[in-house]
Order: sequence, then structure tokens, then C-alpha cells
Amino acid sequence: MKTRILIREGQYQLNKAGCPDPKTDAEELYSFLTGRDRVQIFLRAEEEDDPETERRYLKLIERRAQRIPLQHIIGEQEFMGYRFAVSADVLIPRQDTEILVQEGAKAIQSTQKQKRSFFERLRGRKDWEVLDLCCGSGVVGISVARICGSVELTASDISEAAVALTKRNARDNHVDAEVLQGDLFTPLRGRRFDMILCNPPYVRTNMIGMLQDEIKDYEPREALDGGRDGLVVYRRIVAGAPDYLKENGFLMMEIGYDQGEALRKMLKDDGRYREIEIVRDLPGKERVIRCRLKRGRQPK
Repeated sequence: MKTRILIREGQYQLNKAGCPDPKTDAEELYSFLTGRDRVQIFLRAEEEDDPETERRYLKLIERRAQRIPLQHIIGEQEFMGYRFAVSADVLIPRQDTEILVQEGAKAIQSTQKQKRSFFERLRGRKDWEVLDLCCGSGVVGISVARICGSVELTASDISEAAVALTKRNARDNHVDAEVLQGDLFTPLRGRRFDMILCNPPYVRTNMIGMLQDEIKDYEPREALDGGRDGLVVYRRIVAGAPDYLKENGFLMMEIGYDQGEALRKMLKDDGRYREIEIVRDLPGKERVIRCRLKRGRQPK
């Protein structure tokens, strides 16, 4: 069978199964199997594939038609221009979360806080200590560290599998990171950071059943479920973060499209935060909430 006909058959099967982007997925699976990029696929579209390639390709299509996420099949996802390993144990990195990375990197790049002496920096000490909380696959913290370079990264997650995956992604992306396992701030032993970044579970429990099959059936529920109002984990973070932030430290969290005002009120009512701001994405949806610890609020 010619390559273009084989891929068209894959697209037809995925479309019939209700997959959201059948053409792209059919091409991605062929590229994954053969190692050819899209240009090569186009240039060799009229070539005949051997029966074994056809068989293996249609087997991949069959798996995707079961609504198994493409990223779980190929084992990776691009995020911020970098490649990250993914698995069924963590959320698949999404473009929405890039806003959180961009805000974190922007704050680091625009705020001139040379905390270390010349000799400390000469010995490799970093200017920013950053915590990626609920790190999952580690894409948020690792991306910020790659963009900024001056970051001493710590990441933590309650999931043992997520910790292992973050360690792998840090190593593959040439980022030094300390990766800890535990519930929220538990493994941090009183340490304090210049910035805490977090993409916590924020989907309302009764909304999970309405998500795409790829999400509700194959991604870890504990990384999605934010409780009845979606804010359960945020309450714990807002209450606990001041004990782990340095004076004027940043707290930035990804949020649901309709959770901004509730989070703004939560932070304001807490009384320990300032410069509370909701950041919207390009379509105008609420995507990140950012704030700073008030001066003089660092625990003694």
C-alpha cells in the first residue's frame, strides 16, 4: 500500500472513532513508527510500504481509535519547544500550561534580584530558587530552568511515578533538579523559595465525566479532581505557601477559566499576599493567578 493511502486509511479509522484530530494523529503515528518527518512523508507519499510496516501502523491506529491518548502511545509530548517523556501516571502537558511557564520566566528575567555574591555565582550558585509543586512530569519547572538558566530547581509530587518521570525529564533536558516525593509541602522541611509554580488539580468532581474520553478514561484522576468546587488543593496551597516563600517571593498557579475571582478573593482574604493578578491566555480565558508574599511576612 502506498504511504499516502495507508495514512489516509489511518485517518479514516480515527475519524470514525471520534478522535479529535484524526489527520494529525494519523501522520504522527506514521512518523513515530518510521522515523520520517512530515517533509519526508510528503516526498515519499507514493512509495509502497512493506506489509510489516502496514501491520504495525494499523495496530497503532487501532490503539488510538480506542481513545488512548496519542502521547501515551508515542511516549512523549512537546512543550515550550522541548521534548518531554510522558506516561499514564501524569497529566499530558498542554499548551494552556505554557502561560504559567511564561509568567514565571518573565518574572525572573524582569526582576533583577542578584542574591548571590560574585564568588557564590562563580562557584555555580543560582540566583533563583524555584519550586515546581505538584510537578507531574516536571515540564513547568524544567522549562523555566531551561529558559532562564539562573534557576536552582526543586520539584515535588505525591506520586512516586511522577517523581521518577520528572527525574528522567530533568536528566534528558540537562537540568539539575532535586525531586522529592510527598504531599504538597511535606517533603520540603521548612525550606523557602523565591518562586513557587503549581498546576494543581482544579476540575470540579462532577465535571470530570464530561471531559474527553482521552482525559477522563486515561489520565490520572488524582491529577484532575479538585473537589466539589475545584478549589480544594488551592486552599491548602494558599494557606501553606507563605511558610515556604522568601520575603517578596512569587506564587503562581494555573487556574480554571472561571476560577480567577474565587482565587483572588481567597488570596486577599488570607492577608499575606500582594500584587494579586489574574493572567489571561490569548483567547481571553483566565489561565494563571500570580501574587507575591507581602514584605515582612517571611516566617522567622
